[in-house]
Amino acid sequence: MRIPGFRGPESKSPPRPALALPPSLPASFRGARHLPPRLREALALACDGGRAIRTVEKLAAAAGCDRRTLWIHWKQSVGRHSELRLEDFLHWVLLLRAAQRKTDSRPWAAVAEELGIHPHTLGRLVRQLTGSSLRELSTRAEVTLPQVFETRVLPLVLGPGGVAAR
Repeated sequence: MRIPGFRGPESKSPPRPALALPPSLPASFRGARHLPPRLREALALACDGGRAIRTVEKLAAAAGCDRRTLWIHWKQSVGRHSELRLEDFLHWVLLLRAAQRKTDSRPWAAVAEELGIHPHTLGRLVRQLTGSSLRELSTRAEVTLPQVFETRVLPLVLGPGGVAAR
């Protein structure tokens, strides 16, 4: 799912350090009563800093259920209101973790290797989700990826104002 309104960089300001995901996000998912319990726990696990869950199958295994269960819960609760897929959500989490690791002296290939994915896969995810390239992402836009995630993706899952302050 390409996020409308995300534009490539307009300035070449130095990167600003940012957290990959709000620390309160797992708790926000666990408290989202409009989501089925299995999905709440799965989303919280996906955002847990110590895990590197990249596929729905691995997410389901971590949550102790079948991947079809998560897909059904997602489609019934989130997917009926948006085009955001569960895979897209996981890709956003991965992209945020990658962007957090990227520095001027560290190439995207090294970041991708650390995350256990191919650099072309990372580039494809960036293009699919933001419409930008890795190069454009490197120069950092006025609007950062965490801001886009918090304003365009999280409201689809948690509802407006769903995540607690950092």
